[in-house]
Amino acid sequence: MTFKHIIGKSTFKYGFTIPKKSRVFLETPEKGDKRKVELLYGENQKITAWLYRVKNSIGSLQIRYDGKYGEPFKNWARETFIKSWNSTKANINEYFEVTIVNNTTFLIKEFPLAENTDLGFGDIITHNIKEAELFSDQKFIEIVESIRSIQFQEHERQMFYNKQIKQELVKRGWLNEQRIVEDKRVRLKCDFRKENFQLEVEFGNARGYYQDFVKFVMSYKVGLIKIGGLVVPSSTFAKHLCYLGHLNAVQKSKGKRSTYSGMMDFSKASIEFQYIKDIFNIPFFIVAVSYNC
Repeated sequence: MTFKHIIGKSTFKYGFTIPKKSRVFLETPEKGDKRKVELLYGENQKITAWLYRVKNSIGSLQIRYDGKYGEPFKNWARETFIKSWNSTKANINEYFEVTIVNNTTFLIKEFPLAENTDLGFGDIITHNIKEAELFSDQKFIEIVESIRSIQFQEHERQMFYNKQIKQELVKRGWLNEQRIVEDKRVRLKCDFRKENFQLEVEFGNARGYYQDFVKFVMSYKVGLIKIGGLVVPSSTFAKHLCYLGHLNAVQKSKGKRSTYSGMMDFSKASIEFQYIKDIFNIPFFIVAVSYNC
């Protein structure tokens, strides 16, 4: 059994939470109790840590290494995930994968963001959901993983990135072009859905994303989803794609004067969302894709 964990400030100091679906593979202590486990990481490195069950209503399960015994792992994490360690805010592009080898052994495999030529996430807005809750959702981490799997190509336009994003998400079990409600009279379809999570990817004309909000509301209203997400290019990335689009339009017109319509970007989405967020009661996020993270 494996799960992924996005690196946060608490990762460097205290530990990380085990997702609910993974707990069935472990003998869990009583609330407020703990037991020793072993973390394997890096190049044949290991430490003793604690599997601790928090004394709260749901009995959250955590791996803790906040004592002196955890210093080697914490130092390794700070050196391995240098961008997250140096960042003043969460860098959601870096994560590690945890494999539950057995009831007492956990294997850590690192996925740092080392190359600026890979796509990644920049700014993010969350609404009606805490960042910590979103970042611990394995479906959200699959979105991060999918974007990070795509390499920036200087001369490729938005169609290329749309295709790559689709391939990566479908590879991870996301369904494409699903009806937003189970009513055949309604022809609207979402870009991607997995379980209770709906995702729209807008690498195109700025006007197209207004319909996305309607899709989220309709799917949420009938109980098909519990959270929605909008993925858009950063302002810098959008300008680059618009420039390529303009060059293509000029080429097609054989050098005659030509225009290219504006593209959706994070700045536009975040500004406009401020005016509708009070009537938009869905757990929701908007995140920017960039090529220099």
